[in-house]
Amino acid sequence: MKTYLFALLYATGVLRLIAWMNRNKVSILCYHSVSDQPDPYPNDLHKLHLRRTRFLKHLDYLQSHHRIISLDEFVRARREKTQLPAGAVVLTFDDGFRNFFSVVAPILLERGIPATSFIVTSPNFTQDVTECASHSSKTDDDLHMSWGEVRQLVSKGIAFGSHTATHAALPELSPAEAQAELEDSLESLSSNLSLTSVPLSYPHGKVSETVKKLAKSTGYFCALTTTLGQNDANCDLFALKRTVISADDDVPTLAARLSGLTWWWGMVRGVASASATAALPADHPRYNPYVAGNPES
Repeated sequence: MKTYLFALLYATGVLRLIAWMNRNKVSILCYHSVSDQPDPYPNDLHKLHLRRTRFLKHLDYLQSHHRIISLDEFVRARREKTQLPAGAVVLTFDDGFRNFFSVVAPILLERGIPATSFIVTSPNFTQDVTECASHSSKTDDDLHMSWGEVRQLVSKGIAFGSHTATHAALPELSPAEAQAELEDSLESLSSNLSLTSVPLSYPHGKVSETVKKLAKSTGYFCALTTTLGQNDANCDLFALKRTVISADDDVPTLAARLSGLTWWWGMVRGVASASATAALPADHPRYNPYVAGNPES
C-alpha cells in the first residue's frame, strides 16, 4: 500500500514540494550491502542487501535532485554554523561488507560521490581472506573488508569510521565494556589508517546518554544513530539521525524518505498508537504506564 502511495505522490510532484519545505534539513542515508548478484539473499529478513541496479537508480535520483556532501563537510558546517546547500544529503554504509570494496566504491569513485563506510575493527571482521577474487563475487555479500582493502580505498579518498570493535549494542554493556569497545576501535582505525578525525556509527543504532558521553570523551568527532529523521542546524552531533535504506526501496520510496514524509508519517502513527494505548484500562495487556496520558506516567 505504501509503495503505491509513494508512487502517486512521486508522480504528482508532491514529494518534491515536501522536500523543498525541508530543504534546509540534512538527510543522512544508511546503506548496508549492495550486491552484484542477480538474486542476493532471497531470505533477507532485514532487507539490507540492495541490488546494484537499484543502487544505481538511487544515485541517479540523488545526483539529479540533491547535493551529496561528505559527513565531514556536514559536521564542519554544523560546528561552524555555516550554511549548507539546500537539499544536502550524506551517504553512509554500515558493517563493512566486502561488496563495499568490490561494488560500491568503484561506482562512487567514478561518479565523484563522497561517502563514509563504518567498519567493525576486530580481527574477526578485518582479517585478510586470500581466496577473495579480484572482481565481485557472491562471497562479497558475506565477507568483510580487510585492512589492506580499506587502505586502498582510503588512498583513493573514501572516508571510514568506527562501528565499534565487535558490533555489540553499547547500551547493553557496562560503561567499562562500552568504553573498551570505543577505545579499541578508535585505536585500530588510528593505527591502521592514520586517521585523526574518526566518526562513529552506533551498532544497531542504539545509544544512551552514557554512551553518548563516552563517545565524545573517547575522541570521536560525531556519532550516528539509526533514529529516523533529518538533521537541522541545532542537531546533536553525537545522536545524528539517519534514514535506513531497505533492499526493496524503489526511487519513489527513496524520494519519500528523503522528503521527510516517512518521518512525519511515523510520528503520526506513533502519536495515534500512544493515544490508543493511553486510553486502555490498567489491567489491559497492552496498557503502558510510560505513555503520556496514562495516570501513572
